[in-house]
Amino acid sequence: MIGRPDVFVIGRLLEAMSTAPGPIRRTPLQQRAGLNYTVFQRYLEYLVRLGFVVAAPGTDDLLELTPKGVDAHRFLADGLARIFGPVDGGPAVPSERGR
Repeated sequence: MIGRPDVFVIGRLLEAMSTAPGPIRRTPLQQRAGLNYTVFQRYLEYLVRLGFVVAAPGTDDLLELTPKGVDAHRFLADGLARIFGPVDGGPAVPSERGR
């Protein structure tokens, strides 16, 4: 059970899934997100409960984002970029101050 989820952990998982060329296996997802097994399992179960992640049809080990998960990734990435600025050469988000 997750008390107060870490949005950066969620962001890393959603980012790893959104940049994968297709459904991704659990172990590569865990490695891409840089999480230990226990934390990975806890957050994966949380994302499944939220409806952000599902097992790909016909498999238990391949995972993919749902449309709700894609929207959550976009929302989280945009919000974090607005707060902290672009990461790793990503696109800059226009500031509200300049308007």
